[in-house]
Amino acid sequence: MMEENSDMKNKYVMNLHIFENDVNIIDRTGAESLIPVQESNEIIQGIIIQSAVLQRGRKLPNMTSKQYKMPVLDMLPIAYFVNGDSGQKKTTKMAWDKKFIIAEEIAVIVPIPEAVLDDSEYDIWAETKPRIIEAFGKKIDGAILFGDDKPASWRADVVTTAQLSPWLRWEQEITCMTRSWARKVPLH
Repeated sequence: MMEENSDMKNKYVMNLHIFENDVNIIDRTGAESLIPVQESNEIIQGIIIQSAVLQRGRKLPNMTSKQYKMPVLDMLPIAYFVNGDSGQKKTTKMAWDKKFIIAEEIAVIVPIPEAVLDDSEYDIWAETKPRIIEAFGKKIDGAILFGDDKPASWRADVVTTAQLSPWLRWEQEITCMTRSWARKVPLH
């Protein structure tokens, strides 16, 4: 009788490995109405406050897909002085290029056993949420500024881009030439 009960239980236990290659999942669009917007907005606004880069940026429209194509100013105008009354005003050029903003997910899981939540005397989520927001801000700043753990789909980080800038190389060349010239000029 005991063996029969055991066989009966095994008959109803589900082998979840049979679903491991199944791609039918409840994704974000299917569960969007179940996601608490207020909590999500609080976290997103908190990340903007924690991130030095996002504080200085401009809010773009909400993305409806992973990529967002937008026109970006690619060539800045150059201003000129008009020399005297007879000097000519010069023209300048501006140009725009299409750039892609690629969204990448940032996430963390903080496992807290239900027993701990039940036994806790204070709101663990209230203690956890600010630290998660802080970690997200640091991760975003590190990736954008220094390339730390940057998603492969993102462009080069700010420091690398600045080091490759022709203006920086030009400034370094001028500095070297000035130092070289200063060594050649005799001091009186």
